[in-house]
Amino acid sequence: MTDVPTDPSSRFLHRVERRARFLETLFIAEMGVYLSPDNEQRRRTIEMLVRLIARQSELPHIKPEAFKQAFEILNRHLEAMQRVLPHDVQYRNRLRKAW
Repeated sequence: MTDVPTDPSSRFLHRVERRARFLETLFIAEMGVYLSPDNEQRRRTIEMLVRLIARQSELPHIKPEAFKQAFEILNRHLEAMQRVLPHDVQYRNRLRKAW
């Protein structure tokens, strides 16, 4: 059986990694999650997702570095998915962001 971390930040990051593996599975299946072409909207959306993954009771105990690390993990996976989206969506996103 796997060791479950006891520290709230470690448990949270473990949970984020599990979600990231699911996103990776979607990417391998050539599916993607659409992100807004606006960088600020993307950042807010991913930050909201990170906070929603955290349990309410853990929020006060999770270190800011853990939130930043979780943001980077999810951002990396979601950004990679953008290239499997239909070409018209990629083109629209590329107009506002140079990949």
